[in-house]
Amino acid sequence: MVEIVSAKLISHILVDFTSESDMELYISKFEKMADDFYKSLKKVGLIRWRFNRVWNKQGGYAISQIFEYKDDVAYKKGQELLGKMMADNQNFFHGMTIKRAATRAINIMDYYD
Repeated sequence: MVEIVSAKLISHILVDFTSESDMELYISKFEKMADDFYKSLKKVGLIRWRFNRVWNKQGGYAISQIFEYKDDVAYKKGQELLGKMMADNQNFFHGMTIKRAATRAINIMDYYD
């Protein structure tokens, strides 16, 4: 029997780009590092990571990332790893004009099959 662990904390990041080419470059960067990125976060308690292209962004380009953590300890450790990843790739991220908005949520109800 497989136990399904429900996320306790959810982090949502919306990243807006000034051009489609910047967005495609950003996506390409994450595609190259996605497996290692996910595995390192999973080790500290990430349950699920989703990387999405926002398709209803009129006149703009955006992606969203959703991180689901098993608890607050996992979230804090995940934030440390994300900070390290951003620092390690500082030259890449500073080369683009992006607007990042983050929201955090505590899961109250979770329905799934």
